[in-house]
Amino acid sequence: MQKDALEKTCYVGGAGAFGVFIRWLQTQVAYNDEGLPDASFFNFLVPLSIAAAGVLFFVFVRRWKAARYYLPGAFGKALENDGLLYSVLRYFCGALMALGAIWLFASCEADRNVGFYRVLAGLGLLSGVSFPFVLGEANMDEPRRKWVCVASLAPMLLYAFWLVTCYKVNSINGVLWHYAIEVIACCVILVAFFRVAGFVYSASDAWNSLFFCMFGAFLAIVSLADGRYMGQQLMLLASALMLMLYNWIMIKNLRRRKAEPIAEAAVEEGGFERI
Repeated sequence: MQKDALEKTCYVGGAGAFGVFIRWLQTQVAYNDEGLPDASFFNFLVPLSIAAAGVLFFVFVRRWKAARYYLPGAFGKALENDGLLYSVLRYFCGALMALGAIWLFASCEADRNVGFYRVLAGLGLLSGVSFPFVLGEANMDEPRRKWVCVASLAPMLLYAFWLVTCYKVNSINGVLWHYAIEVIACCVILVAFFRVAGFVYSASDAWNSLFFCMFGAFLAIVSLADGRYMGQQLMLLASALMLMLYNWIMIKNLRRRKAEPIAEAAVEEGGFERI
């Protein structure tokens, strides 16, 4: 499944690049000089592109199910990522998230919502540290499950608080288009990390995990077209890479069920057959 994992990861990245370009065009041409949205084709195209990406990822999941694939429910088997490449990628994603958090902390001093941004930066730093730890423990014969359970909460707390911060920052903003994509992205990313944490808490849902990881990574990339602190942009990019890596690992670990043997026909007295 390595080839399929790489292919689907490229699909997510390509869809995200297409989506962020459309969203960027909307921010450039769909607003007037006063910053208010005008009637524009992009106001229809942006939600259409998001819906189309969701349908595409849903089709991917349906095809795996139809082909009798399954993902083991055990934490170590579902997220096994042994090898130098995976080690480099997980530490890179964690470092990028930590860098974004530090950058946000250092650049928000003059903001009137500085307290919210500092808490957000702290949660981002915690998420950056916890990500390589969680994936590293998945390769252990006996992972430290209590610590992994605690570490897997970090990105969920990050995006739960990001929603609160987004609401506070835009509490007097009457233009829904300015923050709607960010709100949707935060919700989906939160659900994606929640679904992945299900493998740690022995409450796994493979198909929802795969779907939300793909959709969450896509929306995180699309949200990069909006204006915000550079530290937040790096945190969103790191989140997209984390979810893409989770998705890659889970697809790689998919297994196909063996076909059930066809029962042989038994001929009984009287010429009747029973299968």
